[in-house]
Amino acid sequence: MKAFVLFAVALSVSGCATTGPSYQAAAGPGAVGYYAAPAADGRTTVTYTGAENMSTEQVARFAFLRAAELTVAAGQPLFAVLETRTRQVESSRTSSLSSRGGPNLTGGSVSAGTGSQGDQSGGTPGVSSPSVPTGPSTGGFGGGDVPYQMLERWTPRQVNQTVLLVQMAADRETLLRGQTTAPQIFTAKDVIAEITPKK
Repeated sequence: MKAFVLFAVALSVSGCATTGPSYQAAAGPGAVGYYAAPAADGRTTVTYTGAENMSTEQVARFAFLRAAELTVAAGQPLFAVLETRTRQVESSRTSSLSSRGGPNLTGGSVSAGTGSQGDQSGGTPGVSSPSVPTGPSTGGFGGGDVPYQMLERWTPRQVNQTVLLVQMAADRETLLRGQTTAPQIFTAKDVIAEITPKK
């Protein structure tokens, strides 16, 4: 219900040109941009994942715009929003330590040597223990794992994502059929005219 209110507010803003991040297709699920996939009963799941500087409202508007575009492309005038979900997800651009600190800032097994410290098989700090395959090391990045202190401080960046479950049809009766609660129904071309980024 909260998401429905969000969309209603987004659509009610008249004369508001969308500025900032561009409206774009995603390279795949979870990437920045819009992504759609078939759902059960002829419905469609539409997702828009925002860039790091995109607000919840911008992401919601762009998900809504993509749903309208798909409706027109399918030759239908109307679409109903059956389910909505707006949440924060991990940014795909910063989803791993390697994307922030290079190949040495990764997890996985530990089999590196001792660097310039020579033989430290006696358990000197800075050497990974074979008994702890993914455990932290207190050494530098030339051999062992990332120090646990750094792992604790590093937090992946979060971005906003909106997911819609939509159904398209030629008339309202079709969209209302079988629904226990009346969904929000929109005219696709009106939504496109309202939300399409102004140039």
